Amino acid sequence: MKQLVEWIDERLGIVDFYNKHVAFELAESVTLWHFFSGLTIGCILIQFLTGFYMVMYFVPEPTLAHASIRAMCQISPFAAMMRNLHRWSATFGAFFVMMHVFHTMARRAYKSPRELNWFTGLVLGVIFLLFLITGVILPWDWRSYWELIIWADWFDLIPLIGGKLKNSVLETFTLGRNFGVHIVLLPILFFSVLYLHIVLTRRLGLSKQV
Repeated sequence: MKQLVEWIDERLGIVDFYNKHVAFELAESVTLWHFFSGLTIGCILIQFLTGFYMVMYFVPEPTLAHASIRAMCQISPFAAMMRNLHRWSATFGAFFVMMHVFHTMARRAYKSPRELNWFTGLVLGVIFLLFLITGVILPWDWRSYWELIIWADWFDLIPLIGGKLKNSVLETFTLGRNFGVHIVLLPILFFSVLYLHIVLTRRLGLSKQV
């Protein structure tokens, strides 16, 4: 077994990657507040795993979407648990994101030289919000319909372009497009920006300002 592990590690460099990127010493300024960022990533991983499970059952058609979710929960003994994990990890993830933002602002970690790290964090927050919006719409029941209308109304509040933006969203909306954005476009954007966010954090370290 040891020889097999060494053979795999020689070709993939797993141990070196672990020592370099995972098993590094934490700064002395780390507090319990910093764990909210890790908890957020944990919720995202739960979202990814449970979402991958549910996507095998979900049908992104207006007449079949809600029925496919009900059928999934009836056919598979673990489906209801997966759906609830997906739902609650999104809820807790939103809470952890807000706590992480408040902690970052309290420590003034948005100041030089961490402006870009702060910006990428804000972008991640926006993408996470889009995850929540597109995810709520997917079941396409009466709640999903009114969620779409309510969020579209928010676009109307944007000066000058709000009305045109709202009409464009409503005219081009389809459940299939919403599904594609939720499971393809947003994950690609999120993990790309998250990688940059982590690289910047590792490079610049944690702010010691209080």
